[in-house]
Amino acid sequence: NTLVWRGIPPHCTAGAPVVTQWLRGMLDTDPYLAGETRTVFLGEVAYVTVRHPYLAQVPDTPYQHLETLGCIWRESIAYRKEADERVRTFASLLHTDTAGRAFVAELVRTSGLPAAKWLRQLFDTLLRPLLHVLYRYGVTFNPHGQNTLLGFDADDVPRRLFLKDFVDDVCVSFTAVPERGPEPDGHDHVLPRKHPSVIRQHVVDQVFVGHFRYLAPLCAEQLGVPETQFWAMARQSILDFQGGFGRRFPGLRGRFAEYDLLAPEIPRYALNRDRIVVTRYGDRALRHALCPNGVLPNPLARQ
Repeated sequence: NTLVWRGIPPHCTAGAPVVTQWLRGMLDTDPYLAGETRTVFLGEVAYVTVRHPYLAQVPDTPYQHLETLGCIWRESIAYRKEADERVRTFASLLHTDTAGRAFVAELVRTSGLPAAKWLRQLFDTLLRPLLHVLYRYGVTFNPHGQNTLLGFDADDVPRRLFLKDFVDDVCVSFTAVPERGPEPDGHDHVLPRKHPSVIRQHVVDQVFVGHFRYLAPLCAEQLGVPETQFWAMARQSILDFQGGFGRRFPGLRGRFAEYDLLAPEIPRYALNRDRIVVTRYGDRALRHALCPNGVLPNPLARQ
């Protein structure tokens, strides 16, 4: 269920520390991210890559044979979390035990909060840093359930966001964004520039399609929060953030439409279809780019 053969591209391992240094220099000094939300960006600080002694010299060698051996060292979360903070992956919220009890339901129970209030705290904790980086800097991560971690307090209420896996996943818009400042020279291949609609899609696909789509029915079943209410709360979290962001940066309000998360429809990207019908697991010299296949109704749009 992935678009490409999984590997460790040499150009990505070599570029990882540079991308981290650029991101951290920009985001760790942002007052909203560093102060208000206390978002943690787990950087990639060192690398090693081993090129194949023979295949690397052969023209048009299928890329998967050139990505077989490498390593990236990332900052440990143990040194960035607080002593009483519990950090869990975003993906863990979808876990159910052998009795069918969902982990998210257990967290809500131990928190003592009403389910709707706990979920709203989850939405705010997750979305506000992602949207701030998107709207202010035109930058997006790949915030799926493994790359996104949540810091919980002693009562199991989500309080802040941890993000990891930057190189080859961080994308920047090709539009002019002065707030980004100077970008790394010669690293276009690991810091790709993309259209704002594609940048936005990283949040849509990884958070809303890839995760909320499964979390919503789970919450309906085990927390008594109907799916329509779930999506309405997520939408309101976005709108409330946009209100505050617009007051902080009135000149950037146009970016809400540029990276439109509330459009009536969203592109449909079918990874399995592409694998089975289009590429058929064939050999290619370069990684394959996925194209949309139709559209889907956006549950975040005004109903």
